[in-house]
Amino acid sequence: MRNRTKILFRLTAFLSLVRWTHILFLATAQVLGALTILDGPGPPPWGTLAGIVLATACIVAGGSLFNSFYDLERDLIERPWRTLLERPVAKKYGMQLAFTFYGGALLAAMLTLSKPVMAATWLYALVVFLYSHNRWGSGVGGALIASFLAFAPLLLVAAALHPTSWPGFLRGLPLALAMIVLEWRRQWERRQIPTVDRGQKPQFKTRQWIYKILLAAGLGLIPFL
Repeated sequence: MRNRTKILFRLTAFLSLVRWTHILFLATAQVLGALTILDGPGPPPWGTLAGIVLATACIVAGGSLFNSFYDLERDLIERPWRTLLERPVAKKYGMQLAFTFYGGALLAAMLTLSKPVMAATWLYALVVFLYSHNRWGSGVGGALIASFLAFAPLLLVAAALHPTSWPGFLRGLPLALAMIVLEWRRQWERRQIPTVDRGQKPQFKTRQWIYKILLAAGLGLIPFL
């Protein structure tokens, strides 16, 4: 029973570390986008779509692990309880798992994508890596970088499905820009939570949930564009 509890604890910490909800959100957005607004006259190339979704998921998971490993001290202040859950796994396995995910992402891109899209995917992986441990996340600029990184996977899908995807991409551009601005605002306010007065924290946290609901609603609008 003790071993089972230990395994469950580590699995929960691992899922929290890799931000599985973020990965699920991005994968859903990529698949919905490929099947609706980016869909051409025929079915999408499933191998290419699977490759870009898998590579993106591995990059985000690896970047989240890098970030958790390098920012343990700051995370203990900003979100202490969740960090205490994640810390044992992050310190013991974080870097090893992060490089494993990155290796899987680069291999998936190399095997399934064209050379230009593969290069773009590797560039995305590099920027996520630099963002994860170079403290680019501070200030308004950091929140803007985080917002574009959050939506870059949709650009990669559009590039992978080129040329038939561009009309749909342009049709969905206003919604994408609106969601980028919303995500930028959410990221910027999230970074303010540790610095605001205690009485203001509940308002900021409530707005975080409102932003997440609006982003999920925007995701639900994709099939109707």
